[in-house]
Amino acid sequence: MRRRHFTAGFGTTLLAAPVFAPSVRAQGEDWPQRTVRIVCPFTPGGSQDNIARRLAAKLTEYLGQSFVVENRTGAGGSIAADNVAKAAPDGYSMLLGNIGSHALVPHLYAKPAYNAFTDLETVVWIGTQPNLLCCSPSFPYDTIPKLIAAAKAKPGTISYGSSGLGTSPSLTMELFKQKTGVDMTFISYRGAAAAASDVLAGHVPLCIANIDSLMSQVSAGKLKPVATTGATRSSVLPDTPTFVEAGYPDLVVTSWSLWAVPMGTPAKIKEKLKAATERALQAPDVIASMKAGGFEPGTMSLPDVDAFIKAEHKRWGEVIRGAGIKPE
Repeated sequence: MRRRHFTAGFGTTLLAAPVFAPSVRAQGEDWPQRTVRIVCPFTPGGSQDNIARRLAAKLTEYLGQSFVVENRTGAGGSIAADNVAKAAPDGYSMLLGNIGSHALVPHLYAKPAYNAFTDLETVVWIGTQPNLLCCSPSFPYDTIPKLIAAAKAKPGTISYGSSGLGTSPSLTMELFKQKTGVDMTFISYRGAAAAASDVLAGHVPLCIANIDSLMSQVSAGKLKPVATTGATRSSVLPDTPTFVEAGYPDLVVTSWSLWAVPMGTPAKIKEKLKAATERALQAPDVIASMKAGGFEPGTMSLPDVDAFIKAEHKRWGEVIRGAGIKPE
């Protein structure tokens, strides 16, 4: 209650202080003049956090000021997004926006503290990463056709683990169940590592997560890849088929990333951030590092990004309602 009261008051203060607008606009010419916060909705060491830190190092190099990653986890990314949405629009707070903060939160929470379409604006598209479905090496139903047949023969008896309900990996499986008509049991974990550990221990036969979260176990032969959710095969797992290849073109699901800033941030700041990020995404070391984790850097125009986010918002709203997931 105290936090909500403070947040609401802070937002009101910003809206009631237009006298600072000329000063904010002036900062656009010589931005940045001090440390810039990159607010990341994920824990340190995760796939999205790694992306933020790789780019932060390049932005620091290119723009001459420190870009520091600040991890604010929880509530599907809404805590981080709300923090940036209510920050001053001066270029010193930016968000690693993602499928959670922009497409899932509006359907998972009855009264989100921010509106991704009116409180935040996209600066630049960063790229995408598919999810990966894995099983224990001893699990006999290790292809999508085999899994579907077994799940239909024994409804509700096959379980899978993933990070909490309402994340991209868990919703991938909800969509899979809706498209195939199978009944499988979801077990929620606090993260991909915990889900994978239970597969390794033999407690759960399957787990799904962002691809780089499971690659170490796959490379060690401890987990067997079943399918990826990209439109095409992943460059890090070229022998692993996609859900599309199994006959499910609607199962293209990616965990995507972008930079977002508070609405009203000066155009000059956004232009500088966009140019520096696009330069970073073309750097050979950044490309190599991202691709090693199964992440594909990409370019997309801002109108296309806006259309894509709106389509994702609509798509996942339908999946969430179809799965009977109620807003908290």
